[in-house]
Amino acid sequence: MKKILASLCIAVGFTLTNCVSFKYVCETDERWPMFYGFPFVQSTDSWVFSMSGDLFIKGFIGNVVFWSLLIFGLINLLDTVRHKFFKVIIKVVIVVLCVLSVVLIYFESTIFDWNIHWDHDNFKMNYYQQDLDCEKTFKFFD
Repeated sequence: MKKILASLCIAVGFTLTNCVSFKYVCETDERWPMFYGFPFVQSTDSWVFSMSGDLFIKGFIGNVVFWSLLIFGLINLLDTVRHKFFKVIIKVVIVVLCVLSVVLIYFESTIFDWNIHWDHDNFKMNYYQQDLDCEKTFKFFD
């Protein structure tokens, strides 16, 4: 049970940071937000003012499930280590990552003004009728 909770906590924190994500930049005739998420689109950058953005629940839940499964598998793989010193190091790293994730979740939920939507509406944001041309790039700790 502790492994599942730890992997969920770390996955939520990791998903909110957008450290590993796709960055979608849509070309329009006005300033448009950038969309982030891996493997699903989950949020926009701050585009109205510096502490606001859009959060898409469907993509966020999908990303948390994806990263939770990946992190849970990694924790189970690291649990097979037999050396006592490395087991202690692994547990300390997991606890530190959980604490950092809880702090990040707190700041993201209290400081940032998230506009919550179910889906990203194919990047149109309920404004454009036609599909937008968006360039997708992979962002890794950028």
